[in-house]
Amino acid sequence: LREAERQAKAGRLRLWREYVPPQAASELLARVVEVVSGDTLVVADAANNETRYSLSSIRCPRMGREPEPYAAEAKEALRRLLIGKKVRVTPEYHRSFEGQGGGVQERLFAAVLFDKADRNAAEVLVAEGLASVSKHGGAEERSAHYDALCDAEADAIAAKKGMHSGAPPKKGAAVTDLSLPASKERAKSFLSNFTRGGKLRGVVQYVLSGSRLKVLLLKDHCLVTLALVGVRCPACARRDSPSSGESFGDEALAATRGFCLQREVEVEIESVNDKTGVFNGTLTLPDKRNLSLVLLEAGLASRFGAAADRSVHAADLAKSEGVAKAAGLKVWEDYSEEAAAEEAAANAAAAASEMEPIPDAQKQRVELTLTEIADGAHFYAHVAGDDTVARLHAKLASACAGPPPAMAFEPKVGAVCAARFSQDNEWYRAKVTKRDKGSYTVFFLDYGNCDVVSAERVRPLDPTLAPSVLSAQAVECRLPPPIVHEPSSE
Repeated sequence: LREAERQAKAGRLRLWREYVPPQAASELLARVVEVVSGDTLVVADAANNETRYSLSSIRCPRMGREPEPYAAEAKEALRRLLIGKKVRVTPEYHRSFEGQGGGVQERLFAAVLFDKADRNAAEVLVAEGLASVSKHGGAEERSAHYDALCDAEADAIAAKKGMHSGAPPKKGAAVTDLSLPASKERAKSFLSNFTRGGKLRGVVQYVLSGSRLKVLLLKDHCLVTLALVGVRCPACARRDSPSSGESFGDEALAATRGFCLQREVEVEIESVNDKTGVFNGTLTLPDKRNLSLVLLEAGLASRFGAAADRSVHAADLAKSEGVAKAAGLKVWEDYSEEAAAEEAAANAAAAASEMEPIPDAQKQRVELTLTEIADGAHFYAHVAGDDTVARLHAKLASACAGPPPAMAFEPKVGAVCAARFSQDNEWYRAKVTKRDKGSYTVFFLDYGNCDVVSAERVRPLDPTLAPSVLSAQAVECRLPPPIVHEPSSE
C-alpha cells in the first residue's frame, strides 16, 4: 500500500495533483562526532561542517533532567554503534516544532546507514527495543525504510525486548561526580587509587577546552575533570563572556572535541590540584596516540610550567613542541629562537639580581602596622601614619548605610564587592574567593584577612571605591630567606 501511495505521489494522480515533494538535501558521507540522544546525532562532512540530524520515523525515550526509562540505554547504544564512524546520511524530510523559548525550531530527519552492509541505525535501535516507530499521518513524509522499521518493531514486541519487556532497565552503578567544585576535597582521597591503577579506561563526556576534559572512569564509576599535564592550549571563547578568546583557542577546542568526545580512551593520572580538585594526567586516544603530543605537534598547545619537565612524558613533550616551533605552526607563527633566547637571558639576569642583597645606602626604613599574619614569614600591614584607610572606611560606611539592593546580589568568584566583617559588622572592600550554598569566602583587600559571610552581608561596591581607582591598602610582605655565609679563615 505504501509503495502504491509513493507511485501515486510521484505521478501526482488525483488526490496528489497538487503534491510538492519536500526539498531534501543530497546524500552525503560524513563522520559522527556527537550523539545527542538515542535518536539524534551530529555529523561532520569532509570540510568539518557539522549538522544535526534525527533518525527518520522513530522515537527514542527522551533524556531531559529526568530521563524516561531506557533513554540512557538508547543513547549509549547509538554511541557505541556510531561515534567516530563514517556513515552515509540520506536526508528524507524536515519538521517544524515550537521551541522552549516560544520560537520555531526546525529538525532534519535522515536515514543513517553504516558498515559495508549499509545497516540502518534506526532499525538496529528498534530491533533492540530501544526505540518505537513513529505513527505518521496519511500525508506525512516518512522514512524510505518504514516497512523494515515496522517489521523490526513487531519482532521486538514479540520478543519483549527493551521497553517492550514491561520491566524497568537494570540500574547501573552510581557515578561519583568528582568534577563538582564541592568535591575537590573528596577528589584528593581518590588520587592514590587512580595513580596505582596505571592507565584507566574511560569515556570523554565533555570537552571544556583544548587541554581540559571531563572523563567518566569506567572501572571506578567516577566523573573527573582532567587537565593535560604540562600542556596549555590557548583559551577559547566562552558563552558567558563577550571575550573572543585567544588565537587558535577555538581551533584547539574543535581539534580535541573531534579526537575524543564520547570516545573510549585511556587516562593516566599523575597528580591533583589541591585548590580545584582537577586531576592532571595524560590521555591516550582510541588510535593509541597521546593527545598532548598531537596538540603540541599541530602547534595548538605549548608546554607549561614545571609540570611539563616532571611528567613521565617530559622528553616526548619537548620533542613534539620542538617540531611545531621549527615549522612555525599556529601558536608559534611569530616565534623567534633568537628573541626567545634573549628573553630567557634577561629573565635569568633579573632573577639573579633579586637574589643579591641591597646595599645599606639604598635601603629605606618604613614603619608598618601589622594587620594580618599569614605565617612566620608572610604578613600584611599598613604604612604607619597613612590616613587613607580611615577615609576609605568612612566612604564605605556611607555607601552601604542605605537599604540593600532590590535585586539579589550574587557576585561570582573573583568579583570585588563590599563585605561586612563578622567580628565588627563593619563594611570593607573584599574579593570573592569561593561560593558555597549561599555563603561567600572573601579576602579583605585592605587588611589581608579572610572571612566567610552570608549572602545578605555582601553588596555591590561603589565604582568610585574600586581597586582600579584606589589600590588595595594592605601591603603584602615576606621576610627574605636567611643568607648563610661560608666560613672564612680570617
